[in-house]
Amino acid sequence: MNTATKSPHKNENDNTPTTKTVVSAVHDAIDQATKKAEPFVQTVRDKAEKAHDKLSETSAEARENIHERVERVEAFIKQRPVASSGIAVAAGIVVAGIAAAIVMRRKG
Repeated sequence: MNTATKSPHKNENDNTPTTKTVVSAVHDAIDQATKKAEPFVQTVRDKAEKAHDKLSETSAEARENIHERVERVEAFIKQRPVASSGIAVAAGIVVAGIAAAIVMRRKG
């Protein structure tokens, strides 16, 4: 008695006309879908490239802006070292006061 069960599926290498027709239809459907998607894919690529270019430009502008501001602060410190020290101390007092207020609020 044969206990092996037969697969309900035919051999995967089946070359019957029905199999060939189904395979051909699937390939045609994939080709059509690919052709329909091409303009969308190109549009997405174009927009991504434009966004990348804009981001690069904005990033370069931001770096230049920061560099200019750092140079201005450095020049101010060199021209007025006493005033700069006073500003730093005052800023430290303000930050410490804010930090202390936050700590007190959390405790109370």
